[in-house]
Amino acid sequence: MSKKTAFAYLDESGDLGWKLKAPYGNGGSSRHFAIAIAIGQQNAFRRFGKIITQLHKVQNWSSPKEKKWGAVGSQARTTFCQLAAVELARNAELKVLVGVYHKKMAPDFVRIRDVRAEYPDLAETDLLKLEAKYKGRTHLVYAMMVAELLATYLPRELNYLSYCPDDLNEGQRTLEQILIYRLLALDRRSLELSHVNRESAMQGGLDFADMVAGAVWESFERKDRTYIDILEQQIVVHEFNAPPADLAAIKYTEPFNQSTVRIPAVHVP
Repeated sequence: MSKKTAFAYLDESGDLGWKLKAPYGNGGSSRHFAIAIAIGQQNAFRRFGKIITQLHKVQNWSSPKEKKWGAVGSQARTTFCQLAAVELARNAELKVLVGVYHKKMAPDFVRIRDVRAEYPDLAETDLLKLEAKYKGRTHLVYAMMVAELLATYLPRELNYLSYCPDDLNEGQRTLEQILIYRLLALDRRSLELSHVNRESAMQGGLDFADMVAGAVWESFERKDRTYIDILEQQIVVHEFNAPPADLAAIKYTEPFNQSTVRIPAVHVP
């Protein structure tokens, strides 16, 4: 019996800053952080790069350099979503998972705070204690989201999973360790995990994940559903720390069903 393998590209949209008092784009951080995981079983993962190649041809982009969601116009964004939706609809070997983190609902210990600006008159010893408490654990947010998405939706019969993340702010070790703990220790999967370093050959797949993350992020951060309306039936969107007001909208589905999954108050352990 042949082994079942998969390759996943990871990229994100939004930022993991915590300046939530000022407006986003005017001294403040984004209120949402999105991670897209584009998974291709067996050799199907190559299709993600092909979609980006198609996009370059349609847009008449002569440069082979990476194209990020934030740097392309609305026409290119729409074209990408249309190309991606068609490919995902006809290829069952491709699955796209997107996690959205509601930062306003994050527990205090995850956030980074400028305690010296908040408490200018506090004694140095007390400031050091507060800095240690609020130094931020944003790398855990990234790793936790990826691990929970894979634990929830990755087929259990999979034997090998290789994954290629875009540049990680906190390095790869935290992600590797949390994936091992969540998928192998807790889920007790018979799964071999392999981290693949970013190379030029991976750029198309990473661009695909970046653009899907951007399309979903737009719908949460800017309330612009122009792009997610094209993709929504072909991807899974999983919310972390959804506000309590959204509880009535929660619906749970089986892995890889075409729907939006809203899971409130999933905190970093």
